[in-house]
Parts: sequence; C-alpha cells; structure tokens
Amino acid sequence: MTAGILRFELTTARSGRTVLLFAGGFAVASLIVALVGLSAGGILAVQGFARTSVSLLQLVVWVVPLVALLSGAAAGAECREVEFVFALPLKRTDVLLSRWAAHVVVLGAAMLLGLGAAGIVIGAFAGAADGLRYVALTGISCLLLAACLAIGLMIGIMAPTRTRALTFAIGTWFVLGIGIDLLAIAALAILPPGAASWELVTLLAVNPVAAARVLGLGLFGADVLAGPTGAALRAVLSGWGAWVLVATLLAWTGLPLFAAARALRKRDL
Repeated sequence: MTAGILRFELTTARSGRTVLLFAGGFAVASLIVALVGLSAGGILAVQGFARTSVSLLQLVVWVVPLVALLSGAAAGAECREVEFVFALPLKRTDVLLSRWAAHVVVLGAAMLLGLGAAGIVIGAFAGAADGLRYVALTGISCLLLAACLAIGLMIGIMAPTRTRALTFAIGTWFVLGIGIDLLAIAALAILPPGAASWELVTLLAVNPVAAARVLGLGLFGADVLAGPTGAALRAVLSGWGAWVLVATLLAWTGLPLFAAARALRKRDL
C-alpha cells in the first residue's frame, strides 16, 4: 500500500454524499439516544454510560453494518470503473487495501463523531463513570465497521454488476442481523436443553454482528440481553470467550480481504 494511492482513495471516499449523510444521521441518532428527553420536572434526564451504551450498541449493530456493507459493495464494484488506476505500476492488492483502509478511516471518523458527541453529552450530565468501557465500545464498533467493509468489498468485486453487489450486500445484512439469530432460536427449539451450546457458539462465531453485540453487552454486564447465543457463549467459553469474539471480528476482516484480493487479481479489467 503506497501513500499516493492511499491519499487518492481517501480523497475519493470523503467526497461522496454517503459520508456526510452517515455522519450527520448517526450523530443525530446518537444524541437522541443519549438525551432521553425532558422529565416531568423539566430537567434534562440523561442516563449514565452503562445504560445508554446498551442502547447505542443496538444503534451501532443495526446501522453500521448496513452502511459498511453497502459502501464496501459499491467501492468493490467501482474497481471495474477505474481502469486508469490499475493501469499504473501498482499491485492490485495495494489498491484494494488502500480502498478498504480509506473507507475505514472516513466512515470510522463519521461514526466516532456521533459516538463522541453522545459521550460528551453523557459525561457532562451524568458523570464519567464507566467512561473507559464506553471507549472500549467505540473500539468494538470500529472492529465491526472494518469487518463489514471487508465483506462488502468482497461482495462488490465478486458480483457481476453494481446492482447485484448492492442487492447481495442488503441480503447479507439481513442474514447477519436477523437470519442467524432465527437459526439460533430454531436450534433451541429442536435440540434438547443444554445440547445446543456449541452449535450456538458456532453461529455466533460465523456472525460478526452477533460477535460485536455480545462483546458490547458484556462490557456493561448486560450480556443476558444477547439472547440464546450469548447464553451459550457464557456457558461454554467462560472467561476467554471475549478473545474468541475479537478473533472472529479480525478473521471477518482478513479473510474477505484475502478473497477479494485473489478475485481482483484474476479479474480481467
């Protein structure tokens, strides 16, 4: 990855309207979650970091994967439209990694803007208790963003057209956000009690969204809200389960990038 191509990709990534819309919309939504409105006495009631962070986490695991998957799919599909870049004496893998890194930086900055604004409001009105855990939550959000961008890039490069890439990205978001949880519920209904633990942990490990959700809830002792997969994680993986989930997010970043780079090298542009 060269500095020149990285600067080019950063300029391209931040010039789109998606970044501005995401930054503004996510910041407003984060502030709405942080500010729970006016109490009966007319005093602004802001819950502390712990309770508010659980609500912000739900916002992250629904919005960030969708934006990242769509942005990554669009960026991957556009690789067929920038032949002049690939005509330069550059490795295609370097161009791909620069494109991924640029989107991680730009979308990450937009996401951190919203989370930072919410954090400032919470700290000003409710104190800094659990503030370090809130910082850790932003780190988990960044890992989720990086993983979903990598998956989106892979989809965009492998899909035959831009339209299909975006369609596949939306379908992937639905599967990761809802579909795998439905499979977990079905496993609990079919298998005998206590027999589905490892099966549910496997479902958790193959889903970066669920992994990020359980990690975030675990930070604030609210992992009971993670549902059946969270219960299986606590029962089977015990204290080292968090590291397995971090490894899951890192794997969902590295493996799709590897697959995308391999497909891009074989593609006739």
